[in-house]
Amino acid sequence: MDIVYQLVNGVSGLPAQESRLARFFLDNFAQIPEATIEELAAKAGVSPATLQHFSRSIGCSDINDFIGQVRRQQQVNSRALPAAPMLGDAAWVDPGTLQKLAKNAGVSSDILARFSHSIGRESSDDILGQIRQRLHDFSQQESRVAQMILDDVSFAASATIDQLATAAGVSPATITRFARAAGCDDIRDLRMKLAQASAPLSAGDMPGPWRETLNHIQQSLNTQLCELSPAAIEQAASVIQQAKGLHIFSASTADAPFANLLQYRLLTQGYPANVCLDPALMGITASMLGAGQVLVVFAASSPGSALIAAVHQARWAGAEIVIIGHSQGALAHEQNISLPLNDPRYGSLLVIDLLCDGMDKK
Repeated sequence: MDIVYQLVNGVSGLPAQESRLARFFLDNFAQIPEATIEELAAKAGVSPATLQHFSRSIGCSDINDFIGQVRRQQQVNSRALPAAPMLGDAAWVDPGTLQKLAKNAGVSSDILARFSHSIGRESSDDILGQIRQRLHDFSQQESRVAQMILDDVSFAASATIDQLATAAGVSPATITRFARAAGCDDIRDLRMKLAQASAPLSAGDMPGPWRETLNHIQQSLNTQLCELSPAAIEQAASVIQQAKGLHIFSASTADAPFANLLQYRLLTQGYPANVCLDPALMGITASMLGAGQVLVVFAASSPGSALIAAVHQARWAGAEIVIIGHSQGALAHEQNISLPLNDPRYGSLLVIDLLCDGMDKK
């Protein structure tokens, strides 16, 4: 049996759900033999029973027979010379340009995706990435659906259309329209793609030290989120957005990269800011601040006397103060907007993302 031939025929000849499964297996052909039935089901967004039914639909006795057929097909293919994975300069073209070229040539998005896959590059099939990129293109009701999905992907991947509508505060018809606007055939296709996007990596997909590092980062971020107040983040984003002038100080060399990163992120959003890393110049800068100005201070480490004096001077002059660091200590003041850090490194990165995302949504 030529299993690839069976899958290709299945894309066009089987019912919608099984056709999507055939396309999924063609796109992930190399990974099938190494995966368990449960992993295949999770990544495809279906149940193991559905996989069994699909296997019989394309002529296999069961899912194990299907996996065996794939393994044998790969062994046959491995004896042939591998084809070059790129055509001309197409592999170097950015996705946006490639889409424009395809549009000018009258090529559909489905053909473009298959072409991208054939030349060895990842296609833009990540449903979450597509939703984020098109967030501002959706209608107001569709945007509510998109935000609900991004907030809880696992729920959206398993919820019924009525549950999705209730969670987003829209009608079931809006959910159907959103699915099509997001590039899916229907709500079932949307759920399958969300399940694929949210399927966690199995323990065997990464080395042990990497898993430990990832677990540490996830724990740090979860703890950091518990430390932060949504109201404080929203207030800080609001005063930064409305500021007549923005200034960023750092308490130490370790805080400096985050001050520079915030400056860059603000600049890309149209809010230029001045960064001061020299304690000797902080007092001079603070003396020129006044009402309508905002001073953001990164102070994960203990601040020096020059920074403490500069912050007090800026506050006395009427500037708004945002402290990203220890909530208690020499810089603590009831008028400050305090964003406490649990982890200086990942916490600072998370706060920067939350601030900039909050400003972007206003």
